[in-house]
Amino acid sequence: MRSRNYLLIGFAAYLIFLVTTLPAAPIISLVKDRLPVTVNNISGSLWDGQASIIITNKLILNNANWSFLPAHLLLAKVAVDVDADLNNRPLTTRLSAGTSGKLAVKDLETSLGAAELASVLVLPLGELSGEFQFRINKAHFQPGSVPRIDGTIDWYQAAVTIAETADLGNVTIVVNENETSPLTASISNKGGQLSLEGGLSTDETGQYTLKLTMMPRASATTNLVNSLAMFGKKQRNGAFMVVNNGNLRQLGLM
Repeated sequence: MRSRNYLLIGFAAYLIFLVTTLPAAPIISLVKDRLPVTVNNISGSLWDGQASIIITNKLILNNANWSFLPAHLLLAKVAVDVDADLNNRPLTTRLSAGTSGKLAVKDLETSLGAAELASVLVLPLGELSGEFQFRINKAHFQPGSVPRIDGTIDWYQAAVTIAETADLGNVTIVVNENETSPLTASISNKGGQLSLEGGLSTDETGQYTLKLTMMPRASATTNLVNSLAMFGKKQRNGAFMVVNNGNLRQLGLM
């Protein structure tokens, strides 16, 4: 038993030695063609390095600094703390991955403009404006599976333009999972021309159902109210009910 423990400690120490001394640039260059992003300006070591990462032409991580967390090797995981500028906005998070290929995200905080978010997600909406702020407590992503996310997304100065621009005020989206749905979201807002109340639920295959009630406020124009009939069914109380079904794959989330 002692010999095996010594072997494990020795192996862990050897791995720590490697990541503290190996330069990051040649190692990342070996796999960069298989990465879903473009990595440039690599410096430092695998233990503590820096790079610029192009996710899309509108989404770029500059000054992406990572710090390796060696204790996670004992759990058969690779983990790093990341501090970067996402389109000139600060981003911090902890990333980890195990042998299963599942990517775990913890304590992520950042913000994005609506147009920038639309460059990576296929949203069933018109032209978006405003600023999204992300506070993700934890999330797990695995290719082909429904992501598990626990956190809050605030959409400030929210607006959607389709036939008419609708001022939505500040929208809050609370995301989590429960016993019946791997990914759920509750949606509400404060201010704006419309009152929003609704939610999204999914099943294990990624099929989702979005139900959203939109109630025009006194500031809503006649043209805006009339345009709501194109997307939702008018209720007796004057609100419009929108029901949308689809699959998360269509949104780029699986």
